Amino acid sequence: MEGTAFSIEEAGFDDSLLPEGSRTPGTEAFRRAVTDYFQKSYASIGGQLSVVFAAGRIEVAWEPTAPEAPAMASIGPLLQQRRFDEARPLLETLLQLEPEHPEALYNLGVLASEEGKPEEARLLLRRAVVANASNAHAQANALVALALAAMRLGDKAEARQALEAAIELEPQNSFALRSLGSLLVIAGAFAAGVERFRQALAVAPDDLITTFNLARALLQLDPEEHRGEADRLLLQVIEAQPYGELANKAKDLRGSIAARDLRVDQPEGLRQDAVSYCLQALQLFEGMDQQRFIAVLSEVAAVGQGGLQINEPGTARSLKNLPGSWSDLALACLIHVGMKRLTPDDDSGLGIEAEYQEAMRLQEQMGKKL
Repeated sequence: MEGTAFSIEEAGFDDSLLPEGSRTPGTEAFRRAVTDYFQKSYASIGGQLSVVFAAGRIEVAWEPTAPEAPAMASIGPLLQQRRFDEARPLLETLLQLEPEHPEALYNLGVLASEEGKPEEARLLLRRAVVANASNAHAQANALVALALAAMRLGDKAEARQALEAAIELEPQNSFALRSLGSLLVIAGAFAAGVERFRQALAVAPDDLITTFNLARALLQLDPEEHRGEADRLLLQVIEAQPYGELANKAKDLRGSIAARDLRVDQPEGLRQDAVSYCLQALQLFEGMDQQRFIAVLSEVAAVGQGGLQINEPGTARSLKNLPGSWSDLALACLIHVGMKRLTPDDDSGLGIEAEYQEAMRLQEQMGKKL
């Protein structure tokens, strides 16, 4: 609703609207009665009313009350509870009333990014960076969010610039450090990425995503030199979070390390020792009932989670559910053969599939001879 203003002569005012004794223009009683009249007339719609008497005229002006901006204190809990449909209109109202409100710009930018609108997010977050200039922490967060939106748009230059600016403001911002590390690795700058991941872990040592990212970057940088450290990092991830997407990625990457280890001394052809161990495992499991098979496989898999040194023949481990001692390569073959028995279409990721297939062929030949 828009405001209004008008002017009339005192002598032209309809004095029938006023109480008797206050109908003479220019008198104090007249002006008091006219003011009371207009105040009562506008009372129902609120707003601000001004009645001024000057030079024999009545100047009346009315302005609606400015809408009250929603408080961030009421919007914050909605965002935390991911009730975005309720939070968005409040944020938009706040931004309409205060076009450079730093928190409204930031949160609307983050919402747009999560909704798959990176260009809208980028525009809002650029404004949020400027609006938060007086608050280093808030500005760093806005820069990180801007970097993520820029990355979704494929603008690696702006993303890197934003992340570096965020780290300059907050050197201990682990998320910014991790994000910059990922960006550097994508660009092929593995050594620089590793350094950023190490810095991020120094700030947040329990961050499993950074731990995994560091392990992967080390293997990309030099798989031979960093094999041991990468394997230890991946094991940390698996032990801290045995199940879920991140754990599966860590297990797959450990499997690739094991597969590489398997081929170090024999890059081409089959490893006959692995073929023999796979054949032994096939024969062992063939005569085993399901309950004992599950017990053996569970124990061997648990041992495997601790890391297997496939190319160290001197290793010997004892098992509760199987007699004798077992090398790490033999255990790896037990795991692979056991998994194939449970889920024939899956692969253990240990790089033993070719040896397993050869063992299957040999077992079939032996069966025919019998």
